[in-house]
Amino acid sequence: MLRVGLGAISGLIVSRLLMPRGRGELAILLYFPTLMAALFSLGTPQAITALISSGTERTEEVFTTGFRLAIAHVLLAVPLMMLCAPLTLTGDNRQLVIPVQISCACGAFMILVPYFNAMAYGLKRFTWVNAVTLAGQAGYVLALIVLWLTRTLTPLTAVLSALGSQFLQCLLHLIHIKPRWLNRKLPRGAYAQCLGLGIRFAAPSLAAIVLLNADRAILIRTTTLEQIGYFAIALAVTMPITITTEAFTQIGFVEVSSAENAGASLALLLRRFQMAQVVAGACFLFACALVGPVIRFGFGKAYLSSIPAAYPLALAMTFRAMTRTLENNLRGLRFIVPGTIGVAINLTALILLSMSLVPKWGAFGFCCASLISEAIYLTCLGLYLTTQQNVRLPSLWGFRPSIVRAMWLAIAELLRDTVLPEKSAEIAKSTC
Repeated sequence: MLRVGLGAISGLIVSRLLMPRGRGELAILLYFPTLMAALFSLGTPQAITALISSGTERTEEVFTTGFRLAIAHVLLAVPLMMLCAPLTLTGDNRQLVIPVQISCACGAFMILVPYFNAMAYGLKRFTWVNAVTLAGQAGYVLALIVLWLTRTLTPLTAVLSALGSQFLQCLLHLIHIKPRWLNRKLPRGAYAQCLGLGIRFAAPSLAAIVLLNADRAILIRTTTLEQIGYFAIALAVTMPITITTEAFTQIGFVEVSSAENAGASLALLLRRFQMAQVVAGACFLFACALVGPVIRFGFGKAYLSSIPAAYPLALAMTFRAMTRTLENNLRGLRFIVPGTIGVAINLTALILLSMSLVPKWGAFGFCCASLISEAIYLTCLGLYLTTQQNVRLPSLWGFRPSIVRAMWLAIAELLRDTVLPEKSAEIAKSTC
C-alpha cells in the first residue's frame, strides 16, 4: 500500500506539471534504462536467488559471483545502449537523442539493484527488500518536490531523480550485505554454476522482458507523444494490481524452488496461484472504482482521454499478475519451456493486434490489444498444467470459499499481531 501511495504521488507530480506531451517524453526516457537493466540481467538474478535459498554452503561465493557479473553487465550494457538507443527514435522523437543518451549513461544502477534484491530474496529478507524499495520511492518523491519548488522539473531531471533513487537502494543494500562478501577469492566453477543456472532461466526471462517493455516500443513507433502520455497515465492507475501480487510472485518462487520434493512444489505453486487470483480480482474491482475519479480530479482534465483506455488495461493487468505468479513459480520448478512459449505467443498476438488497433484508436487500441494477448497467455499456461502436469482444471480456480476464508484469516491475524502486540506476546508465553 505504501509503494502504491508513493507511486501515485510521484505520478501526480510529473503528470500535472509536465502535461501529456512531457509525460510521453518521460516515458520514453525511462524506457531505455529499464530495457537496458532487464536485457542485461536476464536470468542471472533469479539464479542467485535459487542458489542462496537452496541452502548451499557456498553462499558467500554466490554473493561475490553475482556482484562481479553485475559489474560486467554494466560495463557492457551502458556503452552499447548509448550507441543503439538513439537509432530507434523517429519523427518528433528525434529531439530526445541527447536526453536518451544521458539517461542510458546514468542507468547503471538499474542493473545493480536487481542483483542486490536477488541476494536479499535468497536470504528470505522480504521485508528488507520492501523497505529499501520504499526508501528509493520516497527519495524520488522528495527529489521531485525539490525540482518543482526550484522550477527545474523537466522530463530529463525527473528521469535523473528516478535513477538517483536506484543508487540510494544500492547503498542501503550494503547495510545487510557485507562488502567483504562481494570480494572473495572464487573457485574455478563458481561462475559456471551461476551462469549455467542463469542461462536456463534466461530464455523465459528474455521473453518476459521483451513483452513487458513492448508497450512503449510499439507506441514509440506507431503513435504520438500525447498518446504515449495517455497510456502512461492509464498504466500508472492500473499498475498497483501487479505490484500488490508481486509478493506472491517472489515468495512463491523461493518456496517452490526450495521445497522438499516435486509434489510439494507443485502444491505450493497451485496454492500461490489461487491466492493471487483473489488478490488480483479484488484489486481489479478497486481499480475500476477509482479510475474515473483519480484521473479526472487527480491528474486533471488534460488526461480525460486516458479514462477509456484504463478499464481494459486494468483487466489486462489482472491477467498479467496471475500469469507472472504462475510462470515464475513454474520456473522455480525448472519448467522453462511453457513460460517461454507462452510469452512468445503473447508478444506475437500483441504486435499483430497493435498493428491494426493502435493507428485507429491510439492508447485505447493498445490497451485492448494487451487485454486479448494477456488472456491468451494465461490460457496457454492453464492448458500446459492440465495437459502436461495432470492438474485438474478445478484446482486452478482460486475464487472458492476456502481460499477467500484463508486470506481473510491471514489478514486478521496480521492486524491482530500488529495492533495488539502485548496480547500476542502473552499468548506466546502461555503454557498452552
